[in-house]
Amino acid sequence: MSEANKALARRYYRELMSEGNLAFVDEFMAPEFEFTNPTHPEPYRGSEFKNLVSMLRSAFPDLHFTVEHMLAQGDTVVGHWTARGTHMGTPLETLKGDIPAKGKPFAIDGMSWLRIVDGKFVEARINEDTLGLLQQIGALPTASPTESVSTEENEALVGRYFNEILSEGKLNVIDEIIADNFVLRIPTLHEPFRGREGMKQFVRGLRSAFPDIKFTVERQIAEKDKVASRFTSVSTHQREFQGIPPTGKQIKDQGVDIFCMVDGKIVEVWVNENAFGLMQQLGAIP
Repeated sequence: MSEANKALARRYYRELMSEGNLAFVDEFMAPEFEFTNPTHPEPYRGSEFKNLVSMLRSAFPDLHFTVEHMLAQGDTVVGHWTARGTHMGTPLETLKGDIPAKGKPFAIDGMSWLRIVDGKFVEARINEDTLGLLQQIGALPTASPTESVSTEENEALVGRYFNEILSEGKLNVIDEIIADNFVLRIPTLHEPFRGREGMKQFVRGLRSAFPDIKFTVERQIAEKDKVASRFTSVSTHQREFQGIPPTGKQIKDQGVDIFCMVDGKIVEVWVNENAFGLMQQLGAIP
């Protein structure tokens, strides 16, 4: 039952919240369904929930939810998610009045406590970073002014990331330039590495398998708080890597990383590398 409820919860985030398929409400929401959020004094009940979904997707046409974690027990599924979008549509309706679109993007964190009985949603209790949403779309000032960090400074951070952390294995540099809430995302990994300790774990594992690994940034561009780097790496496979015994082979990899920075710290890295070619070189794929 828990796995079936998890599957239905994932459809809730994908089909209803990310794709705006309102038929999902008719099919999977019980008549007594109740949606509550601490920022709204009154819940949405039954088919009323369509009004909220329609309003959100009208305000944020590119709204997309990504499930970060999901737990299930009995009739309850708890989902930890990230919502991203751009306020480029209609005004966002709030209790304090309508907020006109300014074309600003946002990314917020949230959690949903869902109850599913006999294949129907009967309850959704939501907590989300509403303050962060309103600040990011320009409806509220940020909590405190932050120093402006230049693109050159952000590129210098990326240089230290590749040279000192990855190529030289200096774990103390992680404490200097990586944020507390850091996330490293790699498509081939089921879960991202989180926080400074997660990054240290990643570096230890990488450099254990490839102790002589060296990274070279071939191309790089920076805009505002983001940097994109196209890199190559060369190394020797000297210890076990993802279950593959050491081969002693010379390995070359190529990829692109996108970095997000806040207040002079790296908060997120998205990695896309030639994983297929890497596995071929290691002999895992014929």
